Amino acid sequence: MGKRELFETPVIGFLLRAIGAFPVRRGEADRGALRMALNVIAAGQPLGFFAEGHRSESGQLIRGHPGVAYVAQRSGAPLIPLAVMGTKGARLGAFWRRDILIRVGEPFRAADLVVKADDAQAVTDAIMRRVAALMPEEQRGVYRGE
Repeated sequence: MGKRELFETPVIGFLLRAIGAFPVRRGEADRGALRMALNVIAAGQPLGFFAEGHRSESGQLIRGHPGVAYVAQRSGAPLIPLAVMGTKGARLGAFWRRDILIRVGEPFRAADLVVKADDAQAVTDAIMRRVAALMPEEQRGVYRGE
């Protein structure tokens, strides 16, 4: 999934479509994008989902949006938390970006979470806490100390 605006740029839009990405309207419940996400998972394909909706300017986690809970609960698919750190200060190297760290957590399912299943924000926050646990305390943002 990627913000719709990226798909409006000719070269980037072409590349995103070529790798199987699809647009999402941010700031609203984009039911079409959520259905597409479920279809991708039902087809046995991986789905990348940035629950925050955009990159944090501060480098700290911000509150995730409940669309991730919707997809996680409806699909029942395993979730693999990924923490991506260092993108703000990354530099271009000779041929590749450097100084980006990705930490991968243990897979789990939304059903494994100990929260009220009918509270989409609580489910999202529980998922985001799994991501936060992979990050240094000072980068956990709203999930610090949880």
